[in-house]
Amino acid sequence: MTRPGSAEAKATAEVAAASTTKTYAARRKAAAAAPDLIRPSRMLATNGGGRLEPVLGFNAVRARSEGFRGGRVPASLRDRRLGVAGDIEFARPQFTFGNDDRVLISDASALPWRCVCQLVVEGLFGQEVLGTGWLAGPNTVITAGHNLFSPSTGRQASKVWVMPGRAGDAVPYGLEATSQLDVHPQWRGNGDRNFDVGVIWLKAAMGEQLGWFGIGTYSDAQLHNLIVNNAGYPADKPLGTQWFNAGRILSAQRQALTYGLDTEPGQSGSPIFHFTEDEQRIVVAVHAYGDSGENIGVRITSDLLATLAGWVR
Repeated sequence: MTRPGSAEAKATAEVAAASTTKTYAARRKAAAAAPDLIRPSRMLATNGGGRLEPVLGFNAVRARSEGFRGGRVPASLRDRRLGVAGDIEFARPQFTFGNDDRVLISDASALPWRCVCQLVVEGLFGQEVLGTGWLAGPNTVITAGHNLFSPSTGRQASKVWVMPGRAGDAVPYGLEATSQLDVHPQWRGNGDRNFDVGVIWLKAAMGEQLGWFGIGTYSDAQLHNLIVNNAGYPADKPLGTQWFNAGRILSAQRQALTYGLDTEPGQSGSPIFHFTEDEQRIVVAVHAYGDSGENIGVRITSDLLATLAGWVR
């Protein structure tokens, strides 16, 4: 963590101040002036509204979701035949390695799982497709670029349904359909997989109550053998269920990270995050695809951090 009054702390403050402005260029300029920093996560039990005692048998989901317009997922978003954007775009699978040891998140309304969102995307390939995203700010969800725009067809998603903490047919915090989205210019322009990231903007400030992940630029040395975590919505499991896995980073390339975490199609866009000793959850890569027996995420570089910071609302 940075020291109060240090140059790093001042730069971090400038990034935070800029993120509240409406000017994309101003936010990105401030972020670019502060490389190798961490945007902290915001994850408190109820984000300033008190904490629940962990009492066995109490319905914590009801208490946490009280005041939200939660309910059931619409029938159109419960079709078991929904496709996966990554499969169509790349025609390459993601992988599980050896024994599949993914674990079901039994309570997706709790932290940090409620900050992971299932996406149902319309308008990309003539069919609705599944993906995963994660809250990065009050109104901001980050995901893989191929969930939102297809370089092979030149088509952009017309609408995205965002469901934070979806649990089967239940959406304890509600859902939102939005067409406010964008992808990295390098992904839109030439399909560069090193920039396969995108953003979705919500009308409702869900992150104010649910929280959000931090984002960080780590050095090769910091990433070496680092244990990272992942959760998302794989299409090979029951629809709308969130699954967890963890493992070590296998290699840190200039713009990509490889890891042995078990993932499957549908999890593209999910967070690869470091759970720090001071309980920060810092995303170091955006999970994107699999290739040659490895799963790969777009690494958060200083430049990409600046882009993401410019997106955050």
